[in-house]
Amino acid sequence: MKIKLYNRDGADLWLEKIKNIENNIFEWKLNVDNKHDYCLKYCRIIGDYPKEIEAIDPSGGPLLSLGSEFEGKYKIINIINPNTFWISERNNN
Repeated sequence: MKIKLYNRDGADLWLEKIKNIENNIFEWKLNVDNKHDYCLKYCRIIGDYPKEIEAIDPSGGPLLSLGSEFEGKYKIINIINPNTFWISERNNN
């Protein structure tokens, strides 16, 4: 499962589901194509790194912060490191 993210630099940037943490909470990895690897290499980290990360801002965006929502179903609830997120998947039925 992947969520494609918009990037102003034209990078192919996406979140990819890695593993189940607990009920409706999954670990996701932030990835980028090889041509635009600088997007993650030069990202901005917001918060008291490494204790607490409040947001990650890859070069060209998007800003990924605690509480960010995607597709009306996914919500970032924890940022483990600049490439690893815990995302809650809500059932909107």
